[in-house]
Amino acid sequence: MADCLKGNDDFCNLSQVVHDQINQMELGLIDEIYELLDKEIQESIVRKKKWSIELKSKEKTIEDIAGTIRFKRTGYVDKRTGKYVYLLDKILGIDPHQKLTLAAAAKVLEEAIDSSYRKGGEAVNDYNAVDKMTVLRLVHDIEIETPIKEPGKKKKLKQLHIVADEDHVSLQFNQTKGDLKHDANGNKINTVMPRLICLFEDVVDDAPEKSQKHRYRLVGKHYFSNTQTGPTANYNFWKEVDEYIFANYDTEYLERIYIAGDGAPWIKSGVEILGAKSRFYLDKFHMMKYVNKSTTHLLDSTEDVKSEIWRCLNGGYKEELKEIYKQILAVTEKESKYKDVEDALTYFLNQWDGIMCRVQEAAGCWKCCAEGQISHVYSKRLSRNPMGWSEHGCEQMAKLRVFKQNGGKVIDLLKYQKKIKRQQNREEHEALIRDVRRSHTAAVYEERIHGTIPGMEMHSMKWLKDIINGVITA
Repeated sequence: MADCLKGNDDFCNLSQVVHDQINQMELGLIDEIYELLDKEIQESIVRKKKWSIELKSKEKTIEDIAGTIRFKRTGYVDKRTGKYVYLLDKILGIDPHQKLTLAAAAKVLEEAIDSSYRKGGEAVNDYNAVDKMTVLRLVHDIEIETPIKEPGKKKKLKQLHIVADEDHVSLQFNQTKGDLKHDANGNKINTVMPRLICLFEDVVDDAPEKSQKHRYRLVGKHYFSNTQTGPTANYNFWKEVDEYIFANYDTEYLERIYIAGDGAPWIKSGVEILGAKSRFYLDKFHMMKYVNKSTTHLLDSTEDVKSEIWRCLNGGYKEELKEIYKQILAVTEKESKYKDVEDALTYFLNQWDGIMCRVQEAAGCWKCCAEGQISHVYSKRLSRNPMGWSEHGCEQMAKLRVFKQNGGKVIDLLKYQKKIKRQQNREEHEALIRDVRRSHTAAVYEERIHGTIPGMEMHSMKWLKDIINGVITA
């Protein structure tokens, strides 16, 4: 900084110089605070009764968003059990082999959720990076659970809307390499299909009034994720949705819950679990897919036949639809195409209840966005680029993506996880924590920093003293 002021260095470097110096000061303050707390623990009456000093000045390094924190702390032996412990680590909530602070871990995970493990490792701070295996362990080990929030006043709405679909994600292995199962034909079962449910209240068009393009937005959306299989998986998944609806909406006032999807059994089972007010309707994307599949070989007649099929689908004319498909089959010579046409007709007939819901209750006027939701929430990270996952890794990442889409913050997950762990061991160290907090740490430290930070005695630096004192006494 002095070189810039003297003209010996370019001023364009000033911001970087200031940034680096403030960063070093930040790390120094953290180191000093940790070591001062360690000295307070040494002098604690509670500590002297229960733990004897075994080793002094044992260095600990941990990566933080500011950089590498290096501090020295004291090792103790429990007089009753003989167990070795670093009491400062316990009070700070640092595990024995922890490499990252909670803030750094949250920053790494936030980036890994959006991009890749490699970029997550590089995001830890401006000066260092952690390897991909460290990021993988963070993803695999995090418990995606938060305190249950008391719902506010329940919303009164006549209708709710749900779109449901699944992604297809490539597996490298299930739990360990080489453990992929094989089907009856000897082919590897190397795909897992995480399921996604998106509940929303309305669709609005945010495009400017004179714009020719639409910009649809879902109002009040909330996501649900599931990768579990087994006889109760569907029930448990839809029950989670049912409980959310009951907690957040006036179900007496609610008249309809429309469920849109491709008609897969797991999607249609939602009608049974959500009850009499729910209706399934077949989404237009999959209808269009099968209409196109039925007509691409008809050459000049394609568009005319498509129009006739859509007239039957939109009007609920089942017998006429059968007759049209009979005529299509009569002019279809290629065996593979013949099967495509048969499959399309079978699909429409099997999903006729969902088609009639569109006709009778105007459910078709609602935009179905299942494919778009899957692409945005899952595929962007899990399946769009060539990559392979473990079963657990896919499940964790799917849940994390949904958690973040629902407005959750990773730091809150980590704090809650740490809080639960600390509560299990809190009784042992609570008396020590109270004793340390009764000390005059803030006042003592304030005197020390006057000699290390220029200008700390100035009234304008009160904001910095307040921050430091707040950190110590929190």
